[in-house]
Amino acid sequence: MKPNTRILDYVTLVQDGVLTVDDAPQDIKAEVTKWVRYFAGIKDDSMVKDPESTTPAPQPEKKQDATAFLAKKVTD
Repeated sequence: MKPNTRILDYVTLVQDGVLTVDDAPQDIKAEVTKWVRYFAGIKDDSMVKDPESTTPAPQPEKKQDATAFLAKKVTD
C-alpha cells in the first residue's frame, strides 16, 4: 500500500529532525514508523546499529601545558 500525503508529511518532518516518530499522531504512528524505516533502507525489525567502522575513533588533541610556557617566559 502506498502512503498518503499526511503520512509522507510526517515522514519528511521526522527525516528532517523537526519531529520524532513519537510526535506523530497515534492513528498514523505505525505507518509513519514503517515508511521512515523503508526510506532509511532498514529491512528487518531489529534495532538499528551503526556499521562496524574500520577507521579508529578520533583522539583528543594534547594541548601544551600553559604553566610550563608561562614559567619559561618568566625565567628568561
